[in-house]
Amino acid sequence: MKAAKRLYDRGDEWARGLSRGRYATVLGAASGSGVLAVGLALSGELLLVRALTMAVVMFGLEYAFGAFSGSSDE
Repeated sequence: MKAAKRLYDRGDEWARGLSRGRYATVLGAASGSGVLAVGLALSGELLLVRALTMAVVMFGLEYAFGAFSGSSDE
């Protein structure tokens, strides 16, 4: 369990150091990939459209509002 906590802390520290645009890009890519993976596992329809939509929405919201980003430049 300690290894997982260290990995999480290291990833969190890395993500907080990213610029606003890069953080939004990472968040959008991760959410789109997650939707695609779950959709493939459940064999839903229009997987690519749903995954791309989620990625674009998450990117847009994070870039516009920057709720989770550690830095506000870019």
